[in-house]
Amino acid sequence: MSGSQGKGREGSSAMLRNGLIFLACVIVVYAIAFAISPSTGAEALTISVSVLSGLLLPICLVFVALVLTNLFLRPRHVAGMLGRGSGLRGSALALLAGIVSTGPAYAWYSLLATIRREGGGAAQIAVFLFGRSIKPFLWPAMLAYFGVLFVVLLNVLIVAGAFAVGWITERLPVHDSL
Repeated sequence: MSGSQGKGREGSSAMLRNGLIFLACVIVVYAIAFAISPSTGAEALTISVSVLSGLLLPICLVFVALVLTNLFLRPRHVAGMLGRGSGLRGSALALLAGIVSTGPAYAWYSLLATIRREGGGAAQIAVFLFGRSIKPFLWPAMLAYFGVLFVVLLNVLIVAGAFAVGWITERLPVHDSL
């Protein structure tokens, strides 16, 4: 077994342990809420279950999209679709990929660098990173807190900003050194 495989397993183990600790803390907080005020604890639990049920389908769809992406797309193939000459179509694909991507941004840097080495465009990589701020699985909660108009306008502005940043990035002289 290589060192990187061992680190991966240790990281997964630590993540599982931290997740279980978080779950235990949430259970303790709910138990305290129920002990102090059963009606308030029940109301909080009902709201939490409602939010979770609203987020469950989008989260599952994102997970399925990630599994399919990991199964079928390779860096060379992606670089062909997101190459320097791919234009608006490549930027749109990069935006879509950014939207469905999950995890911390730095986790994507290695793959993006590989795509870049294989001929991926600077504009498309910028659009991908910018598009990561759109998260459809958060829309139900955003709609509940901010309303339809705000959520629609925010996401339209993010898309416009992503394309603008991509266009600017492609024209910067530094992108050739990437």
